Amino acid sequence: MAATTPEARFAQRVRLALQKHGCAVERIENRVNLGIPDMLVGIGGQFVLLELKALTRGLAVSLRPHQIAFMTRHGREGRRCFVLVHDAGSSKRPPSVSLYAGTQALELAELGLRAAPVMSWHASAVDWVQLVGLLSAGFISSKKSIGRDEPPPA
Repeated sequence: MAATTPEARFAQRVRLALQKHGCAVERIENRVNLGIPDMLVGIGGQFVLLELKALTRGLAVSLRPHQIAFMTRHGREGRRCFVLVHDAGSSKRPPSVSLYAGTQALELAELGLRAAPVMSWHASAVDWVQLVGLLSAGFISSKKSIGRDEPPPA
């Protein structure tokens, strides 16, 4: 079946790109435990959880309360979980793909794209190798957002 919604198309793009770069990707469809992220990504011997969002207009990133709770709880415990946001852009901003740590879920829900991402790329030039590296490093930011020009802490 062809991907029809913006989020489904984004999920397909992410899955294919991550698989091309050596990751095992499982789409999670869960109606029992609310808040579970969309993808389970195997990178080497580790798993990472990835919530996907696709924005077609505006700056708001709609994370449900269960998603915020899940990402915050597990992120604070040092478990690797992230939100990857595709922004279709507007006349004032180019289309982008931005990565946020799970610990930023509440800030992301409150501020939308005004929250500083771990990293951001132009939508047509995502550096998938860099993205896989960030996911596998398990970068967690519990104190503040890291701007796109700041390196992750050591």
